[in-house]
Amino acid sequence: LEQLVTRRKLILLASVSSLLSGCSMFSSDRYSYQPVSYDNSEGSKVLRTAMSQYGAKYKYGKASPSDGFDCSGLIFWAYGKHGITVPRHTAQSKAGKWVAARNARQGDIVVFRIGRRLHTGLVADKGRFLHAPSSGGYVRMESLSGVYWKNKIVGYRRIV
Repeated sequence: LEQLVTRRKLILLASVSSLLSGCSMFSSDRYSYQPVSYDNSEGSKVLRTAMSQYGAKYKYGKASPSDGFDCSGLIFWAYGKHGITVPRHTAQSKAGKWVAARNARQGDIVVFRIGRRLHTGLVADKGRFLHAPSSGGYVRMESLSGVYWKNKIVGYRRIV
C-alpha cells in the first residue's frame, strides 16, 4: 500500500510539474526537429537568425547567446541582428501591425496569454513557432495547434 501511495504521489508530481512549466507535453527533442523551409522574406531571415539559437538555455531577463534568452529576449536579439528594433519585453504584443492568423508568415511574432502574463514566439512554418519557453527550458519549436498553446494565442504581429 505504501508503494502504491508513493507511486501515485510521483505521478501527481510529474503531472503538476508539466502543467506549471508552461511547456507542451508534446514538445520536440532539444536538438531534433523537422527542418524549417525558409523563404526569401525579411521575416524568414530574422527567423533563420533566431533558429541559430535552437537549444540555447532559457534565462529570465537575458537576450544574448552567451547569457541565454527569455521569450522576448530571443525576438529582440534576432530582429536586432538585422538592424530592426522591437521592444525588449512582451510589449512586443503591440509592436508592428496586427495580422490575421491565416496571414501569419515566417518571422511574425505570435503572442500568447498564459494566466495574467504574455508570452511571445516567432512564427516558423507548418503551424509551428520558435520560442524560449520557461525556466529550465531551452529555445525550441512547438506546434501552434498543440494542446497547451492552441487556446492561448492572442494574435500575431508583423514587424517586417
